[in-house]
Amino acid sequence: MKVNVQNISEYLEKMIGAEVHLKPLEKARKQSLPFLITDAYQLLHCQLLGVDVCLMVCKDAEATPMQLKKHCVIVEKTLKMHAAAVLPEVKPYNMKRLVEARVNTIIPGRQLFLPSLLMDLRAQRIPVNMEGKPMPVMAQAIVLYHLQRQSLSGMSAQPIAELMGVSYPNINRAVKWLADNHFVELSHSRDKQMMFIRSGRELWEQALPVLQSPIERTMRTDRIVTAYTCGEEALAAKTMLAEPQEHHWAISKQEAQQLGADLNKEFGEHVVEVWRYDPKLLAKDEMVDNLSLYLSLRKAEDERVKKEAKGLITGVF
Repeated sequence: MKVNVQNISEYLEKMIGAEVHLKPLEKARKQSLPFLITDAYQLLHCQLLGVDVCLMVCKDAEATPMQLKKHCVIVEKTLKMHAAAVLPEVKPYNMKRLVEARVNTIIPGRQLFLPSLLMDLRAQRIPVNMEGKPMPVMAQAIVLYHLQRQSLSGMSAQPIAELMGVSYPNINRAVKWLADNHFVELSHSRDKQMMFIRSGRELWEQALPVLQSPIERTMRTDRIVTAYTCGEEALAAKTMLAEPQEHHWAISKQEAQQLGADLNKEFGEHVVEVWRYDPKLLAKDEMVDNLSLYLSLRKAEDERVKKEAKGLITGVF
């Protein structure tokens, strides 16, 4: 399958909201490039929001992400301008590799990812659902799982549901929300594989404004609960913060129902946090995960707690 130059221009204009004029790369500049580049790509020159970019329209559908990255680097160093690989289509697992390798990538009609220009123009459009509203609970669990446990890119809703032990309808709704709000792209295949548009720290920072505390409510108990250590007790175990005298445990809403009368809003020796999502999804070594712990403490009244909680993020990225 070949990429039509007019399709590239129309797609870019639609995405950035401005005219984009494509022209063949100047002869002198083209001659300065090695044959392996001029033979493998149709080279076009354009400006995107005032920035010079060389579009490398790939002739080889079998080019690997690492080859594309290497060739983009050669073009950028030789021409002293940004370079972007233009591809007709990409399999989800290869798109994941391109994103992780931060390769400027354009798939007309589907994807515009330009990290070296400091923009992912698909993600720049502010979705209505995100204005003043927190990320849905299960969508948040998916993002945190992807960041801390294992990559979920290239997977569809059903295997994610099986992996996380959550019902398919809940995961399916969460994946749809993530797609609608430009955290993930969905493939055009029947099973709708998802791929995160950003990765690592960039994904965390994109999500942070709409992430919410995992705590639904805080209770107390005199009972010793078999649960995951959380709150200031977990923070003390991970930092230099002094350990509190009371235990802090995180449990699911289902576990809270089972404990019933053993939980009290005001009285009890220990603190029990009832979480919006099951803490065992992300917990490790009998403690809640770092990012959920940070989200639960970032608005703490004690400035020492807030300061130490910020260090939890560094432990992940």
